[in-house]
Amino acid sequence: MKALIGDLPDGWHQVPLKEICDLVAGPSIPSAVSSGDFPVVKPRNVGDGRLVGVADGVEAEVAAELFRYRLMDGDVVCVRTGGLGRHALVTSEHEGWLFGTGMIRLRPGDQVNPRYFNHYLSHPLVQDWFKRNAAGSAIPSISGRALGTLPVAIPPIEIQVAIGNVLGALDEKIAVHHQIGQATAELRDALLPRLFGDPDGLTGLES
Repeated sequence: MKALIGDLPDGWHQVPLKEICDLVAGPSIPSAVSSGDFPVVKPRNVGDGRLVGVADGVEAEVAAELFRYRLMDGDVVCVRTGGLGRHALVTSEHEGWLFGTGMIRLRPGDQVNPRYFNHYLSHPLVQDWFKRNAAGSAIPSISGRALGTLPVAIPPIEIQVAIGNVLGALDEKIAVHHQIGQATAELRDALLPRLFGDPDGLTGLES
């Protein structure tokens, strides 16, 4: 079968995203600040298929009014304005967080493995689909209606799980190397002014 990502193997099929996921666009949350107790996911918190950085937050009273926008383990959030195609898998660590304006929450149904689906969105031809279906020129965006038409390749569930596990393991290795690189950069930045101010401190470090 010819699909968005090419010919599909036997046993695979393709359906519009809206048939396998519940889509909800994020609300405007202007009161989100760093001191709030309930984190709010924004586009800047989405990177490399996972949630990153420190999220702003809202107070309990605001969060209670936005119950419909709480995230669950297995949800996938997509950026809908600006950096289109960026997405992240929500894990148990982020259970109960909120998602704000500029985001669309995708909640896969029973026939879709969340990890597989998250990686599917990273497929180069899927990323190209985002670009081709974006509206606007200066700041591209995509609506929930348009995103709902995204063709999604669905293999048997056991294959979905296997694909998700293999790519997920590689993601974990990438994350570890990123953490090592960040820690090394922080060590360099901490040492730099001390070494310039105390050349004798180089003794023993050159090796």
